[in-house]
Amino acid sequence: MISGRDFLTLAELWVKGASEAEWRSAISRAYYAAFHAARQFLGDLGFLVPRGEQAHAYLWLRLSNCGDHQLQIAGSRLNVLRSQRNRCDYELSLNVHQASALVQVQVAAEIVQIIEGTKQAATRAQVTDNCEEL
Repeated sequence: MISGRDFLTLAELWVKGASEAEWRSAISRAYYAAFHAARQFLGDLGFLVPRGEQAHAYLWLRLSNCGDHQLQIAGSRLNVLRSQRNRCDYELSLNVHQASALVQVQVAAEIVQIIEGTKQAATRAQVTDNCEEL
């Protein structure tokens, strides 16, 4: 079975490539690594993450409003990273540089690290208590 972290591994490989297509793909996969980390985390807490397009906003809004400072940072960064992913996937007339891709892959790694670091029961309880239905 594949995990979201597998996408991060691929993004870290592609960002070292020599072509804009690789850098764009690295940003896209990096976003989905963070997306799936957030989805798994909130799902494990019992939240019903919507399917389809609504999942993206649900995840970053839920994290951004959960009461845990580090997860709020992750939620905000997830939203920005999604914008970058959309730019890479849909705005082909705009140039994407390797340096920018490196930054976005690092941001995704930080989001995943924050989410994976929030495994203690007390923090999970705090997140569950502070998350109101959006």
